Amino acid sequence: MPKVVDRNARRYDIADATLRLAAREGLEAVSIRSVAAEAGMSAGAVQKYFATKDELLLCALDLSDERLVQRWRELPGDAPLTDYLREALPLDERTREENALLWSFTARAAYRPEWARRIAASYRELHDMLVAALGGTAGESAETSEGRSVDDLAHAIIALTDGFAHRMMQHSPDDPEVEGLLRALEHAVTVLLTTDPLLPSGPQGQTGPVTTEQ
Repeated sequence: MPKVVDRNARRYDIADATLRLAAREGLEAVSIRSVAAEAGMSAGAVQKYFATKDELLLCALDLSDERLVQRWRELPGDAPLTDYLREALPLDERTREENALLWSFTARAAYRPEWARRIAASYRELHDMLVAALGGTAGESAETSEGRSVDDLAHAIIALTDGFAHRMMQHSPDDPEVEGLLRALEHAVTVLLTTDPLLPSGPQGQTGPVTTEQ
């Protein structure tokens, strides 16, 4: 009997090999032949699933997104928001690969409009999931109990997480600096969720508008 090939599993293996190779050696190192070598198969076998380098890279980016969403789904229902953010940070070898691929794509997106659209779509999905986690509904105006825009909070938290992830990529996961950056991010997110950083503290630490009246 002919061997039955699981096409989805084979595509996953190829995308995983592409992700590893791109994270380790950069997008320039990715080709049909180099990915085939990384995956332990022939170039012809890879071409049955992916005709071009761009198809390989986009599938690897899709795989990275899917892994993040899967990790989020595996968290307990009462997990704090910071646990979700940790899953997006480069805290181990696998998440460092995912972040390296994302930053490489982002750099190229400045002059590759189709890649820019792909990354923007990924961020929109992430934003909508975060809005839901904060108690809002994507596409609708919603506010926290303190009267702040859930949409704005989601944008701010994503931007903060991106910035800290970029800093963490400059260190190995076991570097004490990474743990310090993680604490700083968690503190910043807590401040965002519990106070309005645009309003300076008044007497007794209460937030409110500044007045010059005596």
